[in-house]
Amino acid sequence: MRLGEAFYRRKLTECQAMLNDQGLDGLLLFNPPNIYYLTGFFHFPTERTIAAWIPRSGEPALFIPKLEEDHAASNRLSTRQVYFEHLGPPHPVNWIGERLTRWGFGRSVIGYENSLSVGTLDRLYAAVPKVRWSDHGGEIVSRMRLVKDEEEIDLIHRAAVFSDAMVEAGAQAVRDHGLLSEIDINRIVTQTVVRDMAASLTEIVDVGGLAGGLVCAGPRAAYPHGLPSLARPRPGDCLILSFGCSVGGYHAESERTFFIGEPSPEHRKYYEAVLKAQQVGVSALRTGTPCRTANKMCLDILRSAGYDSYVKHRMGHGLGLEGHEPPWVEDGDDTPLQAGMVVSAEPGLYVPDFGGYRVSDTVLIKSEGPESLTKYPRDLEAMILSPGAAASLQAEQPFIKRKSGRN
Repeated sequence: MRLGEAFYRRKLTECQAMLNDQGLDGLLLFNPPNIYYLTGFFHFPTERTIAAWIPRSGEPALFIPKLEEDHAASNRLSTRQVYFEHLGPPHPVNWIGERLTRWGFGRSVIGYENSLSVGTLDRLYAAVPKVRWSDHGGEIVSRMRLVKDEEEIDLIHRAAVFSDAMVEAGAQAVRDHGLLSEIDINRIVTQTVVRDMAASLTEIVDVGGLAGGLVCAGPRAAYPHGLPSLARPRPGDCLILSFGCSVGGYHAESERTFFIGEPSPEHRKYYEAVLKAQQVGVSALRTGTPCRTANKMCLDILRSAGYDSYVKHRMGHGLGLEGHEPPWVEDGDDTPLQAGMVVSAEPGLYVPDFGGYRVSDTVLIKSEGPESLTKYPRDLEAMILSPGAAASLQAEQPFIKRKSGRN
């Protein structure tokens, strides 16, 4: 399932109108999500240069290596310019400059993304020395991507449903199979939900993985981005299940903190503080509110409770063609929230050598107020897991080792 040609035609028209307003003759894009957004050409990024040329009027062009030629043939929105291989000769960036000159843009004003590397910029300057380059060009696409259209929201909503399903699949794996390792829980979740996605979606857009996440148990849950390991949760531990996926290239995430058996009073006070902070933060996600204000309102709940030393990150970030993208719900971003923006709401507490607590939802900003697109339960009693029959053995042997020696 993905967006249709009409969407990309509309976005191209909007972009070209903005180019005209800013006096730019064209826009040269290298950032893969920006290329996806304006041309519908999804690809697997490698070291090979892929770029899109968006002129002020007329059809865009894709600059691609030969190995992408057949893959790009179905893209009817752009003409295709094909070079053989990275690094050339000529180098692909020099080759792009040659084509821009040949098409009459050698003395134009051209926008580019300010995320470009110094090396790429130096090559562009040398390849078309009489072009006037504007680093404000990339801001055009960034601004367009901030607010999602209904078609984009529909894809994010579907991704949110699958993200919730991933959390439930992780919880069910523990209920059914006991205290599995973090890696095994992650594997079961990913396999289960990717299979369900393949069965229910008409088309899959897989760029960098359809689905994935983080599973951290016990003291390891105190690492906000701890990678899954062979560690197994023990009775009494907290267990963070943090999952996300993409539908049609658009991302959502759902994260919950579970407890293996009855949570201790300490677990309860940390979890309830995070839950309250998230509720306050989500309520603050209203049109016109600066992102930094919502972030402060959320994190102040944790800090006023005396947990400032356990707060290690912002409230949230934007979601769309990337799992992390503007706007940033943090102190440094004063962007006013607008209807159609989609952000995560994910405050957390991380207590060294004890545990971690995070609740995250994918939230759509609407004129009438915020709407959480992820719906998995959040109340503490719903977070208590009773592991399957294998739990007692695995609790005694959290790391099961194979016998060494010869048979």
